[in-house]
Amino acid sequence: MQLRDAAEVLGVHYQTAYAWVRQGVLPARKTGRGYDVSESDVSALAARRASGTAPRLHIRVRDWDAQAGRLHEAVMAGDETLARHVFDRLARGVPLAELCERVIAPALKRVGDDWATGEVSIAAEHRASAICERLIAARTHQPQGRPRGIAVVTTPPGERHGLPALMATACLREDRWLVHHLAADLPVAEVTGLGREVGAGLVVLSSATTEGAQAGSEAAEEIRQSAAGLHVLAGRPGDTLGQLRQLARAAMARPVET
Repeated sequence: MQLRDAAEVLGVHYQTAYAWVRQGVLPARKTGRGYDVSESDVSALAARRASGTAPRLHIRVRDWDAQAGRLHEAVMAGDETLARHVFDRLARGVPLAELCERVIAPALKRVGDDWATGEVSIAAEHRASAICERLIAARTHQPQGRPRGIAVVTTPPGERHGLPALMATACLREDRWLVHHLAADLPVAEVTGLGREVGAGLVVLSSATTEGAQAGSEAAEEIRQSAAGLHVLAGRPGDTLGQLRQLARAAMARPVET
C-alpha cells in the first residue's frame, strides 16, 4: 500500500508516517508515486502503537538556549498555557529527561539567579517552579512491562525544593524504573520504611542546595545502616540526569555492601 494509505490506517498525519520511514521505524520502498509499504509492516506497527510502545519522533533542536529562553519568558509571565505549548511541542520528539536538563533547568536557573539579585520576588520564583513541576508531572508516567527495578525518590530531610526529585523520577521512569515519588522533606525512617514495603532496591535523595546535599549524604548513610539490601544515591547540585541514570544502573548491577 502507499504511505498515505498507511498513515490513515495508523491514524497519524502523513508527515508523521514519512518521518517514521526516514528513521527506519516503518520499512518502505521508494517508487515513482512516493513510498510503498507492506500491509504486514503496517499491522505490526499498529500493534506496537496499541500496546503503548509507539515509536517516538525525533526532533532535532538547533538552539537549546532559545528554547529555554522561551520557557523562561512564559513562566516569568505566569503564562502556563504558553509554557505548556513550548514544552509539549518539544516533548513530542525529545526525551523528557533531556527536556528537563536542557530547557527546564536552564530556565529555572535564570529565575533563581534573578531572585538572588532581587530582580524577582519569592512569589514569582515559586510560581515559575510550580508551572514547571506541572509540565513535568503531566509527562511522567510509570513504565509499561517489566521494570528495570523499583526505586523510591525523595529529598533529604530539610530539603524543600522538590523539583530535582521530580526530575529524577521522570528520568528513572523513562529508563523503565518503577518509581515511588515521595516529593520533599520526609524523615529518613519513613523513606526507609516505604522502601522496604514496596520492595525497592534503590533510594534516590535529590538536593537543590549544598546544605541539602550534606543532609542527603548523612541520610544515605543512615538508610544503608538500617536497611540491608537498599542501594542509596544522594544527589548534589549540578549532578546531571544522565549521571543518575548511569549510577542507578550500576548500583543495581553490584551487590549491596553490608
